[in-house]
Amino acid sequence: MSNCIAAMATAPGKASLCSIRISGDNAFSIAAKVFVPFDKKKKVEDAKGYTAMFGSFYRKGEEIDQAVALFFRAPRSYTGENVVEISCHGGSAVADQLLKACYEAGAQAAGAGEFTKRAFLNGKMSITQAEAVMEMINATSNQALNAAKSALEGHLYKRAAKIRDDLLVLVGHISAYTDYPEEAVEDVTDEEVSGILYGAMESLKKLMDGYDTGAKIKQGVHTAIVGKPNVGKSTLLNALSGFEKAIVTPIAGTTRDVVEQEVILGGVNLILQDTAGIRATDDEVEAIGIQRSLDRLQGANLVFCVFDGSREITEEDIELAGRCKNLNSIAIINKQDLQQVFDVSK
Repeated sequence: MSNCIAAMATAPGKASLCSIRISGDNAFSIAAKVFVPFDKKKKVEDAKGYTAMFGSFYRKGEEIDQAVALFFRAPRSYTGENVVEISCHGGSAVADQLLKACYEAGAQAAGAGEFTKRAFLNGKMSITQAEAVMEMINATSNQALNAAKSALEGHLYKRAAKIRDDLLVLVGHISAYTDYPEEAVEDVTDEEVSGILYGAMESLKKLMDGYDTGAKIKQGVHTAIVGKPNVGKSTLLNALSGFEKAIVTPIAGTTRDVVEQEVILGGVNLILQDTAGIRATDDEVEAIGIQRSLDRLQGANLVFCVFDGSREITEEDIELAGRCKNLNSIAIINKQDLQQVFDVSK
């Protein structure tokens, strides 16, 4: 970790601004080789933490672009090291020039997640908080954002740390009582041991039970849209997506393969999966699509089971409803604008 590293702190591509982060013992001296303040009285090497300078960055003696440099002195920085962040105009060419200038000045390319890794190793955050940084970046819904924010604030770490601390106190007490019987160490009763162990087990169980829910919030709820052919599955997908993601025609069996689209519905990220219509068929290609539909049905976190409300209920409808009976499913009676003969009481 004695090496000074540099990398883009913003996403690559066209943007109004891009930022290059330099972290390490020599961050200020490396920044001084590429960034020159407009105020000639100021020196990068002497910059105090939590200050900024306006100037230009240079590469091989040539002025490339105007920039703003932010300075953070160790240990009061994201990584716990000396950090300089240089922001210039966005764009691949400008960012590439600034990054190459930093490398030529002595910085090494940072590995994936290396800034957060250094923050963890320098005691700036726990491992759960380090993982939450990536979850915060990848959050696509308010619920995922709130879950990542909670972990980043250390809520998960504090819950796990309390379990650990309770067990360490118990182990220490038992060890002291066992190793020094002649000392006046208070005895630990079976009830006290059982109480602490039971409490730890219950706390761990709650954490484990919340894992699946948390994973669905962060990764998205896999939602299969299933039903017979031509009941409106693709129309539903398009309506929820806000554009024509799937092809819609009056011809039964138009959808042959799974069509996916992520949407935010009620603050929850749903990964919608429009599937081939489920029915008996001799068509070999359609049969493959139907099998994929059944696979998605069984593996989904949530099922939208679509029925045609303008037609009589059939044995296929009843069979499909039976497949969804023990799943997290919602029955959708479609085509309400047409003559309704679908009797849900059956």
